[in-house]
Amino acid sequence: MITHGDDLLISGAWLLGIGTLVGAIGQTRQTLTSTDLGKDLVLKGNGIEAVGNSLQAIGRSKMLNPENERTETYFIFGSWLEAIGNIADAVGIGMQLSGSMEEGIRTDALGSGIQGLGAAIEAIGASLTEETISRSFEIKGNGLISVGSFLESVGNIFILNEKVRMGEHILLLGSWTQVFGAFILIEAFSLGPEPPERGKDGHNRHYSYANYC
Repeated sequence: MITHGDDLLISGAWLLGIGTLVGAIGQTRQTLTSTDLGKDLVLKGNGIEAVGNSLQAIGRSKMLNPENERTETYFIFGSWLEAIGNIADAVGIGMQLSGSMEEGIRTDALGSGIQGLGAAIEAIGASLTEETISRSFEIKGNGLISVGSFLESVGNIFILNEKVRMGEHILLLGSWTQVFGAFILIEAFSLGPEPPERGKDGHNRHYSYANYC
């Protein structure tokens, strides 16, 4: 049965997918034109991602129970870190659009680093639980989001060091890496609960979706 926590996880995953896609489209426009065209989409994309990560953190909190508390803590903490990172990214991009370029890029680089750390913590949490298809997808999805976020942080550092074109291309690679990761996560949460496992006595062992998410 789908719980309210499950609904928040799935809704959050879709918002992550939409947010990363909007941001990647904006970054593509910015890279191809070598202008600020598309930065507004990157800002909006990060805002959508922050909402998605927040919904997932809240959903995980609602699904906590004594059996999964240790591993779920990784997911909750990681999701909140990602939300904080995305908010910092949005603030940094807003600063750039208002003319504070250097300070804005620094804030953006820091935010991407925080986001990457949060996704990495979620991937670690998934790796500590029982191996299932959905968990495997979560590890891959969060792993790609982590790599993409760190790439964006590196891209901003390149730009700060006046290697603008190289930095823009790294930002582009990082943004699309996150898109692939986010849509793998959508697939993970869309799989739903694993089929019941049969014990040695022939009886079904029933597990709730909360044991896997």
